[in-house]
Amino acid sequence: MKEYTWGIIGPGKIANKFAVALTLAGRTRLVAIASRDAARGKAFAASHGAEHVYDNYEQLADDPSIDAVYIATPHGFHAEHALLCLQQGKAVLCEKPMALSARQVAEMVDASVRNRAFLMEAMWTRFVPLMQQTMDLIGEGKIGTLKYVRADFGFLSPFSPEGRLYNLRLGGGSLLDIGIYPLFLCLQLLGKPDDIRASGHLAPTGSDETCHAILTWRNGQSAVISSTLACQTSLTAEIAGTEGMIRIPTPWYKNDRLEWNRSGEEARQIQLEPMINGFEYQIREVTRCLDAGLIESPSMSHAFSQMMSRTMDTIRHQLGVKYPTE
Repeated sequence: MKEYTWGIIGPGKIANKFAVALTLAGRTRLVAIASRDAARGKAFAASHGAEHVYDNYEQLADDPSIDAVYIATPHGFHAEHALLCLQQGKAVLCEKPMALSARQVAEMVDASVRNRAFLMEAMWTRFVPLMQQTMDLIGEGKIGTLKYVRADFGFLSPFSPEGRLYNLRLGGGSLLDIGIYPLFLCLQLLGKPDDIRASGHLAPTGSDETCHAILTWRNGQSAVISSTLACQTSLTAEIAGTEGMIRIPTPWYKNDRLEWNRSGEEARQIQLEPMINGFEYQIREVTRCLDAGLIESPSMSHAFSQMMSRTMDTIRHQLGVKYPTE
């Protein structure tokens, strides 16, 4: 069966994890890295066995030996770099968030469709065994009718105006960087909300240091999400239904165990396959989709990424966060 060749744009910390995952996923091989810092690119290539190093992103996008590209640059450049590759017909796995705004995501989806090039947001949590087990328990009625979801993600990151987490030009803010995890969980389980109420605290740069949102649905379902760069939070999640509850311990977004109980019964522990890296599952999904000739994943569709970006737009606007591209 075909081995898919990969290139990476942006040799940062997350790209290192992704490069390791390529060696675990099967039928994948890293062949090129693109970095505007030549020395950094060469060091990354040497560490991960990439054959080619490019000092500009256009060269990687033009390389006919590359089947797929992982976009690992800061959030503020995702749309620009993904479009560069999609226009050359390359399959693109773009690190979350897909882009800064729903407008940019729409442009990326349009390019995917026009060029018949695969595009998926690298929401890796969607594909880990924990998420599938959670969805199976709910689908099998183990907790009755789903009514409530709560999840948080927070850690202490000292204020740095030029740093990735606080600089608006780079797409800074807690929501897009880590709040997207609890938001994803809510949208994956409950779908598009009917009402959103958000509040939080802005850093001096105008990015959101802290973000809280309450999402509600007309049928009575609700969700509460929190993200912050001001302190460490519990990193737990609760999913409650009319007949029971699922609890995911720290860290909920990448755990290999959970517990569930029916109302009035003792909680049961479920142990899943041990997590090695975590990114290998989303890479295997890309491989499955490319094998089938698809331009989007049925499990992480263009429509879902657009819904998630529109929801984040609404939350950001309520907080007063505005990026330079808007």
